[in-house]
Amino acid sequence: MSDYYDLFLAVDLRSDLPESALHELRWLLGQAEAPPVLESADWESWGHPWQVFAGDSASHSFDGADTSRLVRSVDKPSLDGGAPWALTVRTCVHDDEFGVVMEVVEWLLRQAITQGWVGFLRYSGSDEVQHVVRHQSGFDVVDVREVRKQIRVSWS
Repeated sequence: MSDYYDLFLAVDLRSDLPESALHELRWLLGQAEAPPVLESADWESWGHPWQVFAGDSASHSFDGADTSRLVRSVDKPSLDGGAPWALTVRTCVHDDEFGVVMEVVEWLLRQAITQGWVGFLRYSGSDEVQHVVRHQSGFDVVDVREVRKQIRVSWS
């Protein structure tokens, strides 16, 4: 049995995203043809590039669907007055592909304006969940610790 990661990202990207980055992002989401040059990862070390965030199907390892959505956030202008790009991604990542996908996440978060929590990782081999937290100098993957006070809601 293979191990997988459940990756969820919710992030706003710069309103002035360069056309080359936007084209590559759309390709990664499965919404465009491949650009002539890919900057998001060292694809040669992985054999060939693939659309890591293409979704719209049931996840084969986790409940729910793998999906991705990129829209303009016209109701929430950025400090420069432009409309940032709002991106949400939920995808299942095979353990063997984790390294290249995290390279793509790093490239993506370099384009982001969101600070703080931007997503989570869940590992199929355990109940482990980690937060993805973006800051000015990069991002961290932070272990989630059990808290003493828990909210419990029972359905009747």
